[in-house]
Amino acid sequence: MSDYIVKENRVFPKKPEWKIVLDHIIFQDQSMTYRICRKMIIHLERMRVSEIHFLIQELNPGIIRNDEVLSNGHNWPSPKGNPFIANEVIANVFDIADKYIPDDEITNLITLWIHKEKLRNLSKVLDRRNAPLNDVVDALKKYFELGGSREFTSEDERIGVRVSIITRFLSENLRYINISKNFITLLAIEKIFNRFIGPSYGAGKVGGKSAGMILANEILKFKKQSNPKLKNVYTPKSWFLTSDGILEFINYNALDEFAFSKYQSLDEIKIEYPFLEYVFKQSHFTPEAIFSFSQILEDIKLSPIVVRSSSLLEDSFEASFTGKYKSLFLSNTGTKSERLSALMDAIAEVYASAFNPDAIEYRKKNNLIDFREEMGILIQEVVGNKIGKYFMPSYAGVALSHNEFRWSNRIKREDGVIRIVAGLGTRAVDRTMDDYPILISPGKPDIRVNHTVKDAIKYTQRYLDVINLESKSFENITVEELINEGGGTFPAIEKIFSFIKGNMLTEPISMLADFQKEEPIITFNNLIQKTDFISQIREILLELSEAYSGPVDIEFASDGEKLYLLQCRPQSQAEIDEIVSLPANIPDENKIFTANKFISNGLVDNIDFVVYVDHNGYSQLESEEEMRHVGKIVSKLNYMLPDKKFILIGPGRWGSKGDIKLGVPINYSDINKTAILVEYAKKKSDYVPELSFGTHFFQDLVEANIKYLPLYPDEKDNIFNTKFFNDTPNSLSNFVDCEDKYLDVVKLIQVNYFMKNGKLMVYMNGENSEAIGIVKLI
Repeated sequence: MSDYIVKENRVFPKKPEWKIVLDHIIFQDQSMTYRICRKMIIHLERMRVSEIHFLIQELNPGIIRNDEVLSNGHNWPSPKGNPFIANEVIANVFDIADKYIPDDEITNLITLWIHKEKLRNLSKVLDRRNAPLNDVVDALKKYFELGGSREFTSEDERIGVRVSIITRFLSENLRYINISKNFITLLAIEKIFNRFIGPSYGAGKVGGKSAGMILANEILKFKKQSNPKLKNVYTPKSWFLTSDGILEFINYNALDEFAFSKYQSLDEIKIEYPFLEYVFKQSHFTPEAIFSFSQILEDIKLSPIVVRSSSLLEDSFEASFTGKYKSLFLSNTGTKSERLSALMDAIAEVYASAFNPDAIEYRKKNNLIDFREEMGILIQEVVGNKIGKYFMPSYAGVALSHNEFRWSNRIKREDGVIRIVAGLGTRAVDRTMDDYPILISPGKPDIRVNHTVKDAIKYTQRYLDVINLESKSFENITVEELINEGGGTFPAIEKIFSFIKGNMLTEPISMLADFQKEEPIITFNNLIQKTDFISQIREILLELSEAYSGPVDIEFASDGEKLYLLQCRPQSQAEIDEIVSLPANIPDENKIFTANKFISNGLVDNIDFVVYVDHNGYSQLESEEEMRHVGKIVSKLNYMLPDKKFILIGPGRWGSKGDIKLGVPINYSDINKTAILVEYAKKKSDYVPELSFGTHFFQDLVEANIKYLPLYPDEKDNIFNTKFFNDTPNSLSNFVDCEDKYLDVVKLIQVNYFMKNGKLMVYMNGENSEAIGIVKLI
């Protein structure tokens, strides 16, 4: 019998449309019919229809638990219930539905459920924990083609699919999932999933840095709807290489011998790592990987790119790994073959950095050494403009929600800190020997580090990091070189520079000022005072911190017009120390040093050793090799001395890049066991501490709970006990074999030799900007 009748040349169904559809489903697909019946039972039960409740009781009498059943306790299996006789149950369920739900609504429900059935394949694929990338991508494409990202599904299904995709591609960290499921929508996934690149049959993730970037972008997109200050904030074009790419690379090139090098001693790793990096850079990628890299270059055209590490452990809530792995800039110029070769070389070098000594030592310190680390990669288009032969952002930097070391007691921890430079942001995240980024507190922007014009001129940025498009290299250039190359102008130049006019600073009225004839100095005064940059950064920090339920650490860059967010991670937090009162009535001979600038709160007690690098001895070393050997001696002492029972005191800037004459060259693994890192300045030399708040180096100190203290011993009222440092016996030769000439450079002072049974105590009061180190009997 036909399901339709013809009346007045028009076709009408003999019965409601939903019944016709249901009959077809019953005939064609029994399993789908069963699932749709279940959905209707749940729907009717949620409508509080009593008849459906009675039907459920007939199917499962155990729903009504009598005293006899309850007496068996919760550890006894419940009754299985009566058999589900499909034809009878389905007929009964839809007869009940027919009584309480209009025909059109039943039709819509069944249509919706049929459509959802077509989307089930994605869930089935995602439920396979190690489903190959190809299968997941194909399922996602089908899902999106069928309208799955249009968010029409129920809230529980919508969240469920989001969590499955997040877990598969982004992170299995529960804290990350709990945040991201509220912001990373299926529409967002649809827009970026075709930028996920990895082995076809792999099951890797994009890694921590990429996951953090994706989440921050989606949070800000959501917040833009209600916060107009975020409307000019963007993220650069990005591609995401999955973490199992490194495993494929290792297997393809038979590099298995390096897999367990992480269990070697730190000295062995340091010796072998340069060769490991060489081997990785001489190795090859699979044809599939090379094709994917070629597709990236087709998409990016000739814009410079940065190849950034994005390991599984990186930028997580538990550990940040700041600066432990490599990020490499590429000019992306030349022939297609040259560009592809440069990209593969950079990726191989980033892969190798997973085995570098600093990263391995950091993992050991944080009990992560046994985790099978995998290295994803984030490839980003560099933000900026072409200025002559150079390419760079107008300005870039880092910003943190919490300011752990404050330059004024009027600045609170929650006021945050911005560390900003002109050019590439590398000079903001790395310590440099010969330069000074600008520090700003977004909560108190008027309280500057340098109060006088003299200090603003002395402590300013003089060099910029840029990409040279002609030489295809990363370079440091002077301010003068940049201005001349740009013909006296580049985007936002008037917001970056001030002019020196005698004993005054004046601000350019516009970018039409003659920057080549004037004497420019980087201050960012106009950017701070005449734009909404500070309030914009503050809003970004506040909105992201609210979503993360904790402080964040971001990197940013600007092309002079738009502000780009480059990275976001949870901020490493120092333990909140109580305000410490400095002891009174201490004999002068027991005072070792005092300080009155840039002090944080804290008490470090029971120190047995002081590793002291003498500025005179260090400056008289004749070669760079000798200076680097000083760093090796410090590293050996760091390994041998009791954890947190010694402090390091050295001239200038520990661990900075650049002229190593201005500070001892060390890395994280060389100093990670000290209790305090002290830097001291001498007026008769160029040794000047640098407030490294916001750098990767500084974040290492925070995570390792290492206090930082700058000393200015030549300034009035400050104490620097030369008798302690010069006359106490040097115990270095008892711990380290070294040439005699180094005994005048590195001194290992045992506090007990200065005062029998004595211990060094360091009291720091940030509220009053004062600190003192004393030796007392314990």
